[in-house]
Amino acid sequence: MQVLKGKAIMEQIVAGRLCFYRRPTPQVQLYTQGDWRQEVNRFHRAQQTAILELTTLYQRALHQVGDGVASIFLIHAMLLEDHDYVETVRGLINGQGATAEYAVQMAEISFSAAFAAMDSPYMRARAVDIRDISQRVLRALMGGRQTLLMDEPAILVSDEYLPSEVMDFDQHRLLGLITRKGSLDSHTAMLVRAYHIPAIVEVNVTPKCEGRLALMDGYTGDVYIDPDQEQLDQLRELYQANGRPKSLAFSIK
Repeated sequence: MQVLKGKAIMEQIVAGRLCFYRRPTPQVQLYTQGDWRQEVNRFHRAQQTAILELTTLYQRALHQVGDGVASIFLIHAMLLEDHDYVETVRGLINGQGATAEYAVQMAEISFSAAFAAMDSPYMRARAVDIRDISQRVLRALMGGRQTLLMDEPAILVSDEYLPSEVMDFDQHRLLGLITRKGSLDSHTAMLVRAYHIPAIVEVNVTPKCEGRLALMDGYTGDVYIDPDQEQLDQLRELYQANGRPKSLAFSIK
């Protein structure tokens, strides 16, 4: 058995197979052969499409978990209309002949890096929001859709999860979330708490663990790789002795 250390978002315990989520990287054309004004118009149409989608997510979250958490998507819509962000995209298109897609990618890299370099943990966590809104605009530009389908119940593993991705998970098959990066101060963490999804961040889990059984201990932040039934029973007894409730069953299947 291997024990990996992390930071728990929710005090829940769950066991399941690990499934690595690999976010597709869009391949974009760098420079346009047409009129830069057409590219600017394409960006603004995609921007408005993304804002409408975020409004839909806000209404859905408002109904499910309340305004405090749902407002995350209003903040995302505001970021999409931020003057500096918009002018950076427009400037790359107008000044360098970039496609709308490439300009959005470069703005994402620039602004997320700026937030990630800030001293405040809260502000550093906003880098994920920039990546989220930029990926949404790219999908609108390229006609893609975000799909987070799962063949069977599993614990998903990724470098990080974007806030809007939490809304797209199959709640019937998602057992928990593990990230190699992530933050307890992120909007993703807020959504995870609101939807009561077991989650642990900053866990150094490698792709060789794909498909292996793992146990997430949301009380300690530990992730156990390949625990046997005896070890699971010992952990259950420990928490029962301390009066801590169990969120999910410990049995191995």
